[in-house]
Amino acid sequence: MHQNKNEEKLLLEPKIDVVFQALFSKNNIDITKSFVEALLEEKVNSIIINEDKDLIRDKPDDKLGILDLQLDINNKEKVDVEIQLIEKEDFIKRLLWYFSRMYGDQLKRGDEYDTIKKVILIAIVDFNLEQTKDIEDMETIWKLAEIKKCDRVLTDEIEVHIIELNKAKDMYLKDSKDEKAQWMLFLDNPNSREVKKIMKENDEINSAVIKVKKMTEDEKMERLAFLRKKAIMDEKSIRKAGYKAGKKDGEKNIAQYNIPINVDTIKEGYPILCT
Repeated sequence: MHQNKNEEKLLLEPKIDVVFQALFSKNNIDITKSFVEALLEEKVNSIIINEDKDLIRDKPDDKLGILDLQLDINNKEKVDVEIQLIEKEDFIKRLLWYFSRMYGDQLKRGDEYDTIKKVILIAIVDFNLEQTKDIEDMETIWKLAEIKKCDRVLTDEIEVHIIELNKAKDMYLKDSKDEKAQWMLFLDNPNSREVKKIMKENDEINSAVIKVKKMTEDEKMERLAFLRKKAIMDEKSIRKAGYKAGKKDGEKNIAQYNIPINVDTIKEGYPILCT
């Protein structure tokens, strides 16, 4: 289907990994720096992007729905930005593995422990998270704290930030100057009315939109982004179909054996029996 010449071409979604990794890279250091400053809410004087990582993957289903941006900030912090587009049961364990990899890999044989830098893992998720379903805030920050005295933190050297894209718009409506919310809206949908307004106020997001517009005109990048998005949508569809099938079987078994149950507690197709 050919596009009408008068229609504005829809921009690629920056949350799709091939777009994200091409945008937030050493080739766009100013945009990346502004993005990270908004995430950390601190001034970034120096930034080193991990150059060992492949910026663009060749296969559309490689590391499906997950991407990362690894950084060394101000020569004192290691920062990893992860985006999870598909809900998976082992999401938290994945975060812990990413974190432990970043923290442990810093120390080489003969190094002193005081050379280990603070590690901040920022996970941006595009689904409803069970652990934060009763929290209105777009972002939650997790540390090691004493279980009975939650204000007593063991160390400031580790942090896990979780940012939920589906809460970004509400945060923006509460405070349209919130740069973190602005960036999240851009990641989620650069074609939105809100982002068009943000572009007039935030120069770096305006520059990011211009970069994405150029990527959108690149046929190879557009094709890669299309394949990645299709793979993600297919994966979500398969999971949704599996959930519905499991729930249907669970309800059938409940009816057959007359098991008392609260249907609101059915999750992932497996019933939780009432006691």
